Amino acid sequence: MLIIIIYLKDVCYNQKMKKQDIIKKSLLYVEDNSETRMALLEVLNLFFETVYVASDGCEAEDIIKLKYPDIIISDIKLPCSDGIKLMQNVKNDNYNPIIIFTTAFSEEKFLLEAIDLHVESYLIKPIDITLLIQKIKNALQRDSYFEKDLSYKKLSKREFEVFLDLAKGMKPATIAKKYGLRAKTVSTYRSRIFEKLSFNSNADMITYALRQQLL
Repeated sequence: MLIIIIYLKDVCYNQKMKKQDIIKKSLLYVEDNSETRMALLEVLNLFFETVYVASDGCEAEDIIKLKYPDIIISDIKLPCSDGIKLMQNVKNDNYNPIIIFTTAFSEEKFLLEAIDLHVESYLIKPIDITLLIQKIKNALQRDSYFEKDLSYKKLSKREFEVFLDLAKGMKPATIAKKYGLRAKTVSTYRSRIFEKLSFNSNADMITYALRQQLL
């Protein structure tokens, strides 16, 4: 462990002059070993604009449901909820982050489960930080994650449904009838949506929905 920490701190020192290379994405690092967690966290904070950290699967799930990080690096064997179960609980059609599993184990069953979750990579500890960062950069570039904007996650379930209907060109009266609402209530939802997502016009709303592949 001491060797790992010395290596990571050396990486920190060598990267201090490269602030322009910071990746403007949010990342969650999940690791139950405090020494390993703090050592790698020191490096991740140099590479990423926003870094969250969790020490077990339950804490990680709470952070994910609140912050929706773009990237998740997680140990597989965790207290409370293991990494596989964690990802099964949080991944859905609207939230599909870059996932990298780290573990000291190499059993085939873990590999197969990770493949089923379409994870980006599966790294055996000790972690090669250079390889880790490169894999993340490759994933961001390949899948156009730099274009992703999860601001729509601020919307409630009904606000999101109304947002999609409005972006599809549906009239407020039609939307009201669809959900058993008053037209005035739909107008209120529209105002909330515009405020939360900083839209100034319907064109802004439609453009955003198309760019985020929500339609």
